[in-house]
Amino acid sequence: MSDYETTVNIFIHLLKTQPSLFSGEDRITLMELINNQPDDVKSLSNAISDWLSEHPEVDEALAEFEEIGTKAPGDKKANINIPKYELDKKNILNEIQQSSSSSQETKKPT
Repeated sequence: MSDYETTVNIFIHLLKTQPSLFSGEDRITLMELINNQPDDVKSLSNAISDWLSEHPEVDEALAEFEEIGTKAPGDKKANINIPKYELDKKNILNEIQQSSSSSQETKKPT
């Protein structure tokens, strides 16, 4: 998997598994950002990377998954298997929308 594919794949994984990292405003911004990109992995990855540079908490979470994936054989590493997702605009947009409803479900009423 290329670096571009890895970035997009981990980003989708974060949307699925850690929706609380993304605010409602983040989701709106991401929808607009992704919609304005060509449907190729390099462009999508670059746009996501630019967005991450302004959102250190999400960038840090993504970096943790990247580090796990780049350890050399024989190194101690966590047993984390990230599924391979469809790396296209439609799937990213769907995950952004779904993460919004997932985030609402995980919030407890006060």
